[in-house]
Amino acid sequence: MRLEDLAGRKVALLGLGADVLAAAPAVAASGPDDIAVVDDGPAAEATDLPVLTLAEAGAWADVFVRSPGFPRYQQPLTDALARGAEMTTPVDLWMGTHGEGRTVVMISGTKGKSTVTALLGTLAERGGFDVGVAGNLGVPVFCDGWNHEASLVILEVSSYQAADLHHVPDVAVLTYLSEDHLTWHGGVGRYVADKLRIVRNEAGTAPRVFIPAEGGRAASALEALGIEPTVVTPPEADPTVPVHRLQNAALAGAVLAALGGAELVDVEIVAAARHAMPGRLDPCPGPEGLLCVDDALASNPSATAAALAWLRGLDRPTVVLLGGVDRSVDPSPLAEEAARWPEGLLSAVVLPDNGPALAARCGIPAITKVDEVSEATTVAVQNVGEGGAVLLSPAAPTPPAVGNWETRSNQFREALAEAAR
Repeated sequence: MRLEDLAGRKVALLGLGADVLAAAPAVAASGPDDIAVVDDGPAAEATDLPVLTLAEAGAWADVFVRSPGFPRYQQPLTDALARGAEMTTPVDLWMGTHGEGRTVVMISGTKGKSTVTALLGTLAERGGFDVGVAGNLGVPVFCDGWNHEASLVILEVSSYQAADLHHVPDVAVLTYLSEDHLTWHGGVGRYVADKLRIVRNEAGTAPRVFIPAEGGRAASALEALGIEPTVVTPPEADPTVPVHRLQNAALAGAVLAALGGAELVDVEIVAAARHAMPGRLDPCPGPEGLLCVDDALASNPSATAAALAWLRGLDRPTVVLLGGVDRSVDPSPLAEEAARWPEGLLSAVVLPDNGPALAARCGIPAITKVDEVSEATTVAVQNVGEGGAVLLSPAAPTPPAVGNWETRSNQFREALAEAAR
């Protein structure tokens, strides 16, 4: 959709999170007949707009501008769509309104999308491109914190945002496709279908698509759509560089070359892969002799499996801090990786909510259950043994009552610093 499509229509803003709040002035300026809000948080109390329940909005609105906190498959919304209402998101509105006349790259995937987005943005800027980077990595497309006039725009797109996308980019990257957010999407099939709207939707055309050599379901899912992607293989490097970090850097390098930038040689890809991002397999200070790794952003079993595969290659006894919100995601990737470990080298300290069940289903011996990352870190340090590794990689999102991934990351690092003292 485009902003101009909202003119003369009743528009419901579903949630006043950062994306929708940033888009609200542009939505209001597009000339809707009326605007209302569905939100029960403090942002709704501060607005001058009418506040409706979801059921009321479902019966009233012509168009819904949806934030991630509102699954599109709730009954009032599916009923509204059935009667002819339309659904969009800020990313979709931005694409329809501002996407033409420039090159747009969209990056999505079950894991790795933020890393590839950040790397590609950095590499493109170094290569002299006029570049803007926004999207799911914390920069709403309608906010002022990025280069809106850029000729090259790189957008990280979550499955929540892709689900109501009606436009396709010039280039799409699927970093890895397994499963996640199943309670939101209502199943694996719908999750995959929603993700794939970045490559095929009502727009009727397909972008150039890049996937990694080890991309989970990506290749088969694209084949089913009749789309032939460019498959990117990472260079070989020493085992101190995680393989999927190499893969992410190789993807960014391949897209850069396709856009007309310099083709990176292997040593440059390896150098890019060594650049750590906070909360993503980021080695951090800790007690002497231990390898301590902050992977707090690993919110699904596939991400934690990738972290453990790297540590298995280093042949270190490892304690992983495991557990968070249960989203009914298949733990098979983590169970398969855990089964590859020699007996006695891998154990876990488990956290609420699903840590105990996750460890049990994956066959990872649990040392104990604790309530907080700080205590879990102390227990892990005490039990890992000389030359071992302590890994915060929860394989599930942080419970809202705790905070977010940064909360757990900070707790982990502070506990490590205390243990080092």
